Amino acid sequence: MPYYGYDPGAAVAIGGRLLAPGIPRHAAYGEVIESGWRPPMVRVVRPGDRAAHPIRRAVWSFWSTPYRRRHGRHWPSDFFHALSWILSFRLASRLFPTTVLVTDDWGYELLVARLRLPFDEVSLSLNGLAGQDPSWWALGKLHAYREQREPFLHIDNDVFLWPGFPADGLDGEIVAQNPEHAPASDAGYYRPTAVAAAIRSTGGFLPEEFRDYTGEAALCTGIVGGTAVPLLRHYADLAVRMVESAENQAAWQRLAPLEDYNLVVEQYLLGALCWGGRTTDVQCVFGSQEDGYREDDRRFTHLIASAKSDLRYLNLLAERVKNHFPADFEIARRLYGDQ
Repeated sequence: MPYYGYDPGAAVAIGGRLLAPGIPRHAAYGEVIESGWRPPMVRVVRPGDRAAHPIRRAVWSFWSTPYRRRHGRHWPSDFFHALSWILSFRLASRLFPTTVLVTDDWGYELLVARLRLPFDEVSLSLNGLAGQDPSWWALGKLHAYREQREPFLHIDNDVFLWPGFPADGLDGEIVAQNPEHAPASDAGYYRPTAVAAAIRSTGGFLPEEFRDYTGEAALCTGIVGGTAVPLLRHYADLAVRMVESAENQAAWQRLAPLEDYNLVVEQYLLGALCWGGRTTDVQCVFGSQEDGYREDDRRFTHLIASAKSDLRYLNLLAERVKNHFPADFEIARRLYGDQ
């Protein structure tokens, strides 16, 4: 298979050794953690945990426009993109009794009609995003969160929950991958201070939770959800309004390129709602960013950013799907070839 895209030495995956055991462990994927910062305490789910009422609903979302227009970090080909969906869905569907897809017509044609992934429920509500700027690749996820009416776990299609992942222990009000540092100095890939300044200066809408937050902790949303559905829907409402409202467009034009601000709206705002004055039961797969690189017992892999273009991971992704889900692999191969 040909190599695409990024330098493989720069690619990092959380739990990458579960997919590709020969790849050395990494210690970072570009984040900035300033001296003296400590992540907030979260309740970490561990192997063997059993909750009285665990989350039973797994949700995926796919707003196809950003993918088709190549916004953000992407799989290097449609073939590998399809394999990621197959593996993410097939693994998680063994752990969660109900599976849900929130997408648009194009996504339905790909994932259900062509790849034949048997989701229990399918919503085409993301057709309503026609006309939205595809630079906001997280917008489809936010709409999917807002649509839920019962406890759920949203899973990105570059996240693989291997056998042994402690799904039966998930019952937090908010569930996410791990806390992340979002420095107020805007030194990292979060830029909360720049966003707040631009919105204030143009008279736009800035949620008070965002405005007043000083905790510098975000939540990585490779997986996200929880049992506090009203809180999750409120969070999604605020995030969608920040992105879509006419009153904020002048600020976003000033801050372009907009791809850089998806994480602020999706992950930083969620941290502000959890730790900015209210007491929230936050449950994570890992207690910190660093833990994600060394704790393979969680049976969790997230191919972050350029890891999706690393040939070492891609070859093993193809091998896993071919060996464990051969019928699905053959469907993808017939659609796209093997590269």
